[in-house]
Amino acid sequence: MPEPRARRAVPGVSDPMARRSKRRRERQAAREGDPVETEQEARHAAPAGSASGADGPGDPAAAGRAARLRGLLTALLRPSRHQLVLGVVLGLVAMGVVVQLRAQGEQEGFTNARRADLIQLLDGLSAETRRLEDELSALENTRQELESGAGAEQAAREEAARRRDELAILAGTAPAEGPGIRLRITDPEGKVGSQVMLNAVEELRDGGAEVIEINDSIRVGGSTWFADGPDGLLVDGQVVTTPITVEVVGDPIALEGAVRFRGGLVSQISGPQVGGDVRVTQSDLLEIDSVRPAEDFQYAEPVEPPG
Repeated sequence: MPEPRARRAVPGVSDPMARRSKRRRERQAAREGDPVETEQEARHAAPAGSASGADGPGDPAAAGRAARLRGLLTALLRPSRHQLVLGVVLGLVAMGVVVQLRAQGEQEGFTNARRADLIQLLDGLSAETRRLEDELSALENTRQELESGAGAEQAAREEAARRRDELAILAGTAPAEGPGIRLRITDPEGKVGSQVMLNAVEELRDGGAEVIEINDSIRVGGSTWFADGPDGLLVDGQVVTTPITVEVVGDPIALEGAVRFRGGLVSQISGPQVGGDVRVTQSDLLEIDSVRPAEDFQYAEPVEPPG
């Protein structure tokens, strides 16, 4: 009886069971990041190494580098649950650091201010507090006089006249005088526009300005508007020529502190964006002669107070 001939092993072809076992090992190695090459990758890597002449076929160093690159790529494309959790935690920590830094930056507005700026700010606040206290005391005295009945009619007339004069000054329909400051703004490059002047008026009002006049002819009131025209800055439709003179009635110390505070009018105009100059002069008496025409309200009507 003839002997069975042994089966020849064809190169590149292996037993099906061996191939399946090898594929399972390769998949497990890929999941675990183990530097194990597949048979197809080894066949492709061998000619490349022999062609370069640097690493021969089956070079362990080249195989290790390729395996590490594949492991890194696998970790990036298919991160594990632990890696995802770690990424989320790091993102939350970074967000918290950014929020904390922003909060510290906002709180350092006064921390980084110069001592002279802080002194001017405190002086302005103290002056404004004293003015409000004096006004409150005067109102309390008026209330007591009206409630006592002694000279109530005379007190009422005097209070009405005082309020009328105050409203006329605030509306700009009557001349006024008093202590304050005078600003002289030079603008060689013509960059002092409507926004700069609007910010200046707001800063002066915050500092307790009661009367504001521009260039001895324009009285600033509640309905004053600013615009940029073809000939330059416009205030209530009038062209403002340079140098600009602004006279402000109020507490001189508080007003000067308001314009000289860091980031205020003086630093804004003197900075590189405008390139101008501001001179501030305190005065014991400023005379404001310009007035605004009385306005006729089209929609608003007075209403009797309740009670």
